Amino acid sequence: MSPLRGPVVPRRRLGAELRTLREQADLTIEDVAKELECSVSKVSRLETGQGIPKSRDVRDLLDRYGITDEAHRDRLMRWVREGNRQGWWDDFSDVLAPDPRDPLLPDNPSRYVALEQDASELRSFETTLVHGLLQTEEYARAVFSAMSTADREATDRRVELRMRRQGRLYAAEDPLTVHTVLDEAVLRRQMGGEQVLRAQLKRLLADAQRPNITMQVLPFGSGAHPSVAGSFAVLAFPDSDDNDLVHIEGHLGDLYLEKDHDVAVYQQMFGVLVDMSMSAEQSAELLATIVQGSDD
Repeated sequence: MSPLRGPVVPRRRLGAELRTLREQADLTIEDVAKELECSVSKVSRLETGQGIPKSRDVRDLLDRYGITDEAHRDRLMRWVREGNRQGWWDDFSDVLAPDPRDPLLPDNPSRYVALEQDASELRSFETTLVHGLLQTEEYARAVFSAMSTADREATDRRVELRMRRQGRLYAAEDPLTVHTVLDEAVLRRQMGGEQVLRAQLKRLLADAQRPNITMQVLPFGSGAHPSVAGSFAVLAFPDSDDNDLVHIEGHLGDLYLEKDHDVAVYQQMFGVLVDMSMSAEQSAELLATIVQGSDD
């Protein structure tokens, strides 16, 4: 596992396996919670890979499910250990924790950051803003200033975290592959003002030259499209056993879709958006034209 990556993949694997074992034992989450004298939410969080797994809890579950094979138990307990590793983003817990003072900021960004660091590929459709992984420092600062009432120190920390996340794009080994489709409105919205936007567009032009980054623009002239409801991202992971998931950011809580059917809907939607968009070459030409116009 790369030093940049963290505990999310083993937590997801552990959770999926525990859910399968529970279902094979013909038990509900409520049944298990009652027998182990713990909360339903604790069992649920373990099965969805959101909780930090504890060795004793997992051993108790395996005992209840009748798992006696040592190799099987050892594999799950290894995931417990890996799922307790800390990620570099834990150093930013001061700005990753939900903040009731800033209701416009995402409710729980830490899970998404962890997933992003473990992913091998990200496909995103953006209706309003450049994706955080592709933002310049000043553009990101303008975004957080618009969404937050926090002081400058907190904003600086959020910007620092966003810039740190971008290390996945430029890693010498296994950089994150990104394919982003931007609504043309993203290129026109002067987030932070004309100078900030121009610098951001130049950054997009430079990033689009990288072999692991593909950028397309969905032009105004394309008309109606299948994702008028908003932005989304599809994350894929290096191991084929780790299912893709969909992330939809929301102010009152992010939505994560992991069921095969749900993910397939968004994968198909992204494919349609790609087909409706300008090619990568045409998109770069449009970006260059906008930048040149702003320089005149």
